[in-house]
Amino acid sequence: MDFRFTNEYPTSRLDEIVNYLLGPRLWTPHANYPDFEDWVQKTHQEIKDGNKRVIIALSLNQIVGVMVYQRHKKYTKTLELKNLTVRPDLRGRYLASFLIKNAEIEGTMEFGSVNVLCDAKANNFGIRLFLTQHRYQIVGETDLYRLSSGSDIIYRKNLYPLLI
Repeated sequence: MDFRFTNEYPTSRLDEIVNYLLGPRLWTPHANYPDFEDWVQKTHQEIKDGNKRVIIALSLNQIVGVMVYQRHKKYTKTLELKNLTVRPDLRGRYLASFLIKNAEIEGTMEFGSVNVLCDAKANNFGIRLFLTQHRYQIVGETDLYRLSSGSDIIYRKNLYPLLI
């Protein structure tokens, strides 16, 4: 395997990155988020505008994983993980772990984040296990999106300043 991770990519590759988000996903079925395609289109523009950031995982120059993150819109010292997508056939190769850890590092360096928030469906036990293994704690449960797609768990993790 030839894996490479980067947050530097040509603008011409943005369409490919956004289209990748619409493909097969390791943990989360699209049915859990009925407005997912609308979100992806909105995210495309927000990435172009610099409001959201992306880290991509490549294998042989093909996208195999994407992490979308941003500074939280309400809590400026908080990093918000918006989407983590990894090709299902690459499960077990720690791509998701590498993407999430590097988003945390970038959030600390770029935004001065002291904690990170993310959410996932309450019935998504795979992501719950993944996040708790990465020291995320459950801080709440609610129907965040009001789309009759089920309850969402909110996760939080404290970040520590990098000693450089």
